Amino acid sequence: MKIFPLHRYSLPVLAALLASAAAGPALAETPAELKQQIKALEARVDGLESEGRLKFPSGTVVEIGGYIKTDFIYDFDEALGDAFGVDGITISDVGDNSRFRAQARQSRLFIKTTTQTNSGPLKTHLEFDFFGANGNEIFSNSYSPRLRHAYGTWNGWTVGQTWSNFMPIESYPTTVDFNGPAGIPFVRQAQIRYTFPVSDSVSISASLENSEFSGRDAAGTISESTTSGIRAGIDQAPDVTLAATWKGDKALVKLAGVLRKFDSPTSGDTATGWGVNLSGNASLWQGGTLYGSLTYGDGIGRYLINGFAQDAFVDAAGNLQTIEALGATFGVSQAISPKLTSALAVGYYEVNDTFAATDTRNISTAHLSMFYKPTERMTVGAELIYGRREIASGASDNATRLQTSVQFNF
Repeated sequence: MKIFPLHRYSLPVLAALLASAAAGPALAETPAELKQQIKALEARVDGLESEGRLKFPSGTVVEIGGYIKTDFIYDFDEALGDAFGVDGITISDVGDNSRFRAQARQSRLFIKTTTQTNSGPLKTHLEFDFFGANGNEIFSNSYSPRLRHAYGTWNGWTVGQTWSNFMPIESYPTTVDFNGPAGIPFVRQAQIRYTFPVSDSVSISASLENSEFSGRDAAGTISESTTSGIRAGIDQAPDVTLAATWKGDKALVKLAGVLRKFDSPTSGDTATGWGVNLSGNASLWQGGTLYGSLTYGDGIGRYLINGFAQDAFVDAAGNLQTIEALGATFGVSQAISPKLTSALAVGYYEVNDTFAATDTRNISTAHLSMFYKPTERMTVGAELIYGRREIASGASDNATRLQTSVQFNF
């Protein structure tokens, strides 16, 4: 990661240092002494440049990084978006048509800071990508920036928007596709979290997190971000999470839980949502890593990558009926050479209660990937993706995608 290269600032910095030295009491009296002072100042500038980062007088270190990623997508059956939207597969007997798509929306930029304090380091992280509002492909292919992370950490506290404490980010399989496999928790949201290290290998973390509701009634989707449905204060309390993580030299295991509370604004009915996730990864042989995640819960639809509008539904009496969900994801990666890695990730998502015949009953995906690094900070990827969607009526359909990418890290 390249962080504030200083060579372009060498002359101004050197001039400032010379001016500072000239203003001090120890002025050079001979050409030889002046030459020696210049050499010393140049050495100080070279030292700053070799660090690769700019240290502010307050003791704060700023890092800038990210990557540029371009995806080339060929859908064999139907267009499923810039990220493989398996939950959007159309259940139809009508013939499918192939599509081609190229986009660079996953490109991202982050800014990190670290400030040393009397009570430990204070860190911040701000990050954006371009999966915001859609742009105009005819002219500029512009896309709106989207906030991914905005949080700070200090002495075990994390405050701001980042990955949910319920999410198994440490055991996520790597895919070319932005969404990745089905059935895995995936959510970033505002929260306040405390992480307590029990030992060198065990930590416990608890959080209060944003409690957005994503369900439906007879009129359609209910959420705070839309005017359809009855969108009224169903989520009146924060979601509560608790997680324990064990990390060894070659393996990691995490057990996490989430508790949610819902209130119906029409009937006064209340419901409780809950979920449990067990995840882990292990390097059991040379160059190989296994990944796994199992999730089960009631009323946790939006915490799973395919669970939009499946937290609960409001019945005809105005009562809340939470929806059970199951998710399972497994992956394996193998380094074939220092520059070439292969990977396979499979995922499954199932909804055990349904509201209508056209609602999703289950989803399955498979991602077969290859990653090649021709040089440092550059990755070329290729991936064959298969997805299948079944609805409550028993009808199903599938889709296949070939996706390649070129990524430049900075």
